[in-house]
Amino acid sequence: MTRTGETRRPIRRRPTMRAAALALCAAVMGLGSALAAPAAQAAGTGYNNTDPYATGCNVGASPIHYYYPPGGGRFTMFYSGNCGTNWIQWDGPNVCTWKRVQSAYGSWTKWESDHATWSYSMQIYAPGTTSVDVEWAVGSTEFGGGRCFAGAWDYAHEVGKHGWYTV
Repeated sequence: MTRTGETRRPIRRRPTMRAAALALCAAVMGLGSALAAPAAQAAGTGYNNTDPYATGCNVGASPIHYYYPPGGGRFTMFYSGNCGTNWIQWDGPNVCTWKRVQSAYGSWTKWESDHATWSYSMQIYAPGTTSVDVEWAVGSTEFGGGRCFAGAWDYAHEVGKHGWYTV
């Protein structure tokens, strides 16, 4: 009843509207799953040569090794237990760095060359205690202003700012 004493008619819900609303909710939920799928779709060797930040593998990752090349800066090896991947990250002077990694589960990732104080390589699948090989080179502010070009790569080799290690 209303305040004026009138009786309201009950609202009849139509089954077709309820079904349409449920179908719309299911479609939206399915779309949400599809949008979250890129990180979930990559698994195992599907992570090889992919960006650890774009895939979400960086979330919860742990630093497992540090390397300090001549001339300053640091390379940090990260391991993602969620994805079973590794990559290296540069923190140091604003110079060109080249970096790549490989494991028994995949060949070398593509070279990442960056002129920055912070940068990282693509990742490689290497679950658990799988060994990872790293190749790196660091440019110099004394040669070419730290820019990335073939001469800087050659210079890095000549002065010992290039190397490999295994973690």
